[in-house]
Amino acid sequence: MAVKKTYVSIGYASFGVLMGFSAFLVWNVAYGQPWTAAMGGLSGVLALWALITHVMYLQDYWRTWLKGLKFFFAMGAFFCLLAVIAFFTFLSIAIHNKESLSDPRSLYLSSVWSFMTLKWAFVLTLSAHRYRKEFADISILSDF
Repeated sequence: MAVKKTYVSIGYASFGVLMGFSAFLVWNVAYGQPWTAAMGGLSGVLALWALITHVMYLQDYWRTWLKGLKFFFAMGAFFCLLAVIAFFTFLSIAIHNKESLSDPRSLYLSSVWSFMTLKWAFVLTLSAHRYRKEFADISILSDF
């Protein structure tokens, strides 16, 4: 029996939630680096939204609430833009300050977590677009 692609996506998003929230806790408590913690936490939240999107697809909730998919698509696109700006900002500040790559308090790790945030925002946008496209024929029949 083959494993469905949606179940793999759920597992991947669950792992992303755990990694994002653990990064939030570690960089807040152990290292005291708020920017890395913020981007790790945002990455975890976007992974949670992607997880919710996949679970709601499996439970067939999107059929009756297509505006929710439009909202998740818009939020994913917004956070993609925000993550790209944050990535280049953290990277340029770290280069300008000549920070060490091995220092856990450097802004290089903030740029890494900005890239992870970009990845989860893109996954959220892509899955919302795919699920909305799948249910496009139903939206013609309903006015929800």
